[in-house]
Amino acid sequence: MKRAMKLHSRALLIALLLALPNLPALGETEPLMEDPSGIIGVTPTPVGGQTLSLSLGYMRAREGANRNLYSGALEAEAGLVRGLDLRVTQSLDYGDAAPYPADDTKRLWGGLSQLGLRWQFMEEDGWRPAMGVFGALRTAYGETSGPSQSGQIVGLLSKTIIEGPRPLAFSFNAGWSELFNAAPGERAGRYEFAAGLTQSIGKDTSLGFSYLLQQQDHGEQDQNVVSAP
Repeated sequence: MKRAMKLHSRALLIALLLALPNLPALGETEPLMEDPSGIIGVTPTPVGGQTLSLSLGYMRAREGANRNLYSGALEAEAGLVRGLDLRVTQSLDYGDAAPYPADDTKRLWGGLSQLGLRWQFMEEDGWRPAMGVFGALRTAYGETSGPSQSGQIVGLLSKTIIEGPRPLAFSFNAGWSELFNAAPGERAGRYEFAAGLTQSIGKDTSLGFSYLLQQQDHGEQDQNVVSAP
């Protein structure tokens, strides 16, 4: 009986030793580097992988459209093939929206549905940054306006400035959107630029800073958004 127990213990010990090389190395996880608000990152979701993220925000502007706006967005990503993923986004806004009502206490609802593909065609290597492109079809709608469809194309760039356990990365987006059913006097084509910095401060924590510039309708000033999530 004792001999059988010894043989069983030895077999269990050998099995554990053989399994050790296959256990995940917890100390080798990569630092978290989330994309800053308003930035589309270059790196796509791995093949077969899926991600789901929820974001909430508040924006206060001195003048122009959306002076006092609460927003939320749900975004899903799925890796299709190497270097290519599918991105689906649904956002909702609530607050002061143009044209402003006579009653400043009135709030309006609006939203945006987006379906797009992201393709990374160049990986970061030494001095060379990672580069990619994102294309999407979008439908915007609101309480006081009918749905409007548009197409968007965005160039993506990312470069790691500082390597190590707490890396620092720079991101840049340059995009153009075209409104398919523009109303008279409404600007059909609009440019958009965004730049940001991301700093990893821990295994599960990162800080981001971004600046976003969006062209507005004729006669309106371009929208400048600074965020530090």
